[in-house]
Amino acid sequence: MQRLHLLCLSLLVQRCILNVYAGNNVLDCCLRTSEKPIPRRIVQDYRMQLVQDGCDIPATVFITARGKRLCAPPQAPWVLRLREKLDASSAGKVPNQGN
Repeated sequence: MQRLHLLCLSLLVQRCILNVYAGNNVLDCCLRTSEKPIPRRIVQDYRMQLVQDGCDIPATVFITARGKRLCAPPQAPWVLRLREKLDASSAGKVPNQGN
């Protein structure tokens, strides 16, 4: 009976170790980008996708008001302009102080 307990414990420990190393390392990466300009009025925010973070390609990921993620080439002139506009508009916002 003790052997069965040790076997079960051993299998449980192995399973935990595999989960830690295999884990949920699935990245939400853009696989390609689109050259088609995105209208400012639909974009709420953006983030940068970097190769060193584990993605295959660099990208600017624009997040729309509806929560969609649109992938764009980070060095395209229209992308740089849109990022500047978003940065300027977020810099002008004052955080809510809870009043």
